[in-house]
Amino acid sequence: LALDTRIGAALRTASSSLARGSSLQAPLLQPAMPKPTITQHMSYIQDKMNPIMEAMVTAVLLQCPEDPAEFMVKWLLEQNRYDRGEFGRDAGKEELANLRKEVEHLKEQKAKLAEALADTK
Repeated sequence: LALDTRIGAALRTASSSLARGSSLQAPLLQPAMPKPTITQHMSYIQDKMNPIMEAMVTAVLLQCPEDPAEFMVKWLLEQNRYDRGEFGRDAGKEELANLRKEVEHLKEQKAKLAEALADTK
């Protein structure tokens, strides 16, 4: 209910800004296309955002995580039907192999340092 209230308030603010001729885009960006109408914004929210937001809020309410923001980010990344951008890219076998080698090298250095420290006592 609180989320619906906040979404409603945000929509009213956006609608009144649009009605006054303001744009919802960042001030430094030049619009490439004509400004969307209030109806287009409402339709976009209803068709594109609401299904995602409703599913995510339901997941949050079912889990009641200690850190809801972190939970929501992880939840979004786990959804295969949404574009995850750079976070969804495959690290690649070569990069993983290099990282594993680096971890082994660091483990060896740690063991040598622990041995040298033990010898000084």
